Amino acid sequence: MEIRFSRAIAGLMLLLLCSMGSTVALAQTVSSTQSFTLQPGGSATITYEAYCTNFGLKFPTVLQSPNGVAPDNLRGALAYIQQNSISGDENKALDAQYGIWQLSGATGSPAGGTTAQAVVAAARTPPATPSGTSVLDAVKAGQVKLTLGTWAPIGNPVPIGSISDHFYGRGNLTIQNTSQQALTLYMPVGTLFPPNTTGEQTMSAYATNVQVSNLQATQPQQLPNTGDGGGESWLLLAGALALILAGSGLRLARR
Repeated sequence: MEIRFSRAIAGLMLLLLCSMGSTVALAQTVSSTQSFTLQPGGSATITYEAYCTNFGLKFPTVLQSPNGVAPDNLRGALAYIQQNSISGDENKALDAQYGIWQLSGATGSPAGGTTAQAVVAAARTPPATPSGTSVLDAVKAGQVKLTLGTWAPIGNPVPIGSISDHFYGRGNLTIQNTSQQALTLYMPVGTLFPPNTTGEQTMSAYATNVQVSNLQATQPQQLPNTGDGGGESWLLLAGALALILAGSGLRLARR
């Protein structure tokens, strides 16, 4: 008899669990050039590539959180690099870097070749601004929490002037929505990452990948509707469970 009561209780508990909703993380990849939406508690991991902006300074080994956006001419140049996947070819990437240094007003930087010329020409057209709020503005408003992730140079050091050094790198950062509302966000092309050590390069970046993970409530499984209203079914279920628990307690007390 006790086994029957135990099975009955287990069955009713299973029905209760099935009728309750749960929360799961829904992950998706969005375009690196478009905005993305974070629900409250949701997060996004942004992978980015960044180029040096200060000719003659050392490549940074550690970055600080982004604190601004590059001038429009550098943003146009970086958008051209992003759209044409120049970073995949180290020789073209270095030539593109020469163009960025020229646009930064550097003296003594190599003139570069055709890629540098194309980068300089692209500086006349700044990238379009996606809809939503810049992640930089969202941080200032206290709506999101930003956590820096990995950061490392791409490729091997190359001759730059009288030294050999890196000039571009790849990293990631995580944005978490700490507000109580959904936020549509974007990382601006030309986001500036200052170095952790004074005297090193400030890096100007663009996103290459955005992984969004939002918390989403699943729909509860519906119990069979044996009456006119869902409230009555719940009352009957709760009453039955209470009777079974009471009966089980009485049997144990008699023993």
